[in-house]
Amino acid sequence: MTYLPRLSALRLDKPITILLLISLSFLQSCQYRSPLPIKRQRFLMGTLVEISVIGRDVNEVEAAIRDAFEEMERVERLMSKKIPESDVSKINRWAGIKPVKVSAEVLKVIRRAEEISKASEGYFDISIGAILDLWELEDSGGRIPGKDEVGEILHSIDYRAIHMDGGASTVMLKKKGMRIDLGGIAKGYAVDRAFELLTSRGYRNIIVNAGGDMRVGGKKIRVPWVIGIQDPRNRSRIMATLDAAEISVATSGDYERYFEVNGKRYHHLLNPLTGSPARECRGVTILARDALSADALATAVFVMGPKRGLALIEAMEGVEGLIVSFDGEVVISEGMKGKIRFSD
Repeated sequence: MTYLPRLSALRLDKPITILLLISLSFLQSCQYRSPLPIKRQRFLMGTLVEISVIGRDVNEVEAAIRDAFEEMERVERLMSKKIPESDVSKINRWAGIKPVKVSAEVLKVIRRAEEISKASEGYFDISIGAILDLWELEDSGGRIPGKDEVGEILHSIDYRAIHMDGGASTVMLKKKGMRIDLGGIAKGYAVDRAFELLTSRGYRNIIVNAGGDMRVGGKKIRVPWVIGIQDPRNRSRIMATLDAAEISVATSGDYERYFEVNGKRYHHLLNPLTGSPARECRGVTILARDALSADALATAVFVMGPKRGLALIEAMEGVEGLIVSFDGEVVISEGMKGKIRFSD
């Protein structure tokens, strides 16, 4: 007690200020060294994209996330049929006329699409573009085309009529009026590219989520990332969860883009064999090593239906899945059983 006046008399307010500054500096240093979850969002490729990264330097992490978003935008410029100068638009414009030189990435995505088309016996087919346009789900909210309209275009859907020349880096659609649409696979590739960019910067604990198509790495600091699977008929309810690390997850459902007429739901997941919405599933979630494959397989399995879709999942190495049938029955692959927890 007797020392306090003396300290005041000696005017130690400046040393105390310096001490406070040192303490604040120490605290800031501790903050800098502690890993933090940093999450940013951007609307891209027709959906909300969310990137979460665990890192120590907020400014460096944010710069890396911005670059990851820009990488996804670059992929969109290559592969969107809505962008007139994209490789996909050029391929469609010259359908039945001549081959088009494309980037190695577009060639890679189309080649992987072809592999999944073969594996799914044509239930996944990127040459479905003309029929998708006919349903107008993206532009005007949707319409039901007439049987004659569908019949006139249905013959143009055939993944075997997509000719690729790897040496020349060209793609040609052999039939006039044929159009490809990479909407069922390009988003997964964009997720992979964003994820790979972040890992190249040294980050390991990451989620890149593009409207349900995601790739997950590492952990959320000291606990696993937890992925929730929505109930296809109640979007506010999580029907199941799973711990995820070093995996890609993709979900397709009849609740994403649809309209209803007389109580019947018409959605964007069309059966390439009929040109109409697939009717056997409500939702499908796929686990795979890369988002490119998970994205395409989620669409393929949805269109194939529970029985054939489950057989495809079980036949593919490193792939697991959950299928909700049109009647609400839940079917899961053998390897999924130890990974998933269902809600009450």
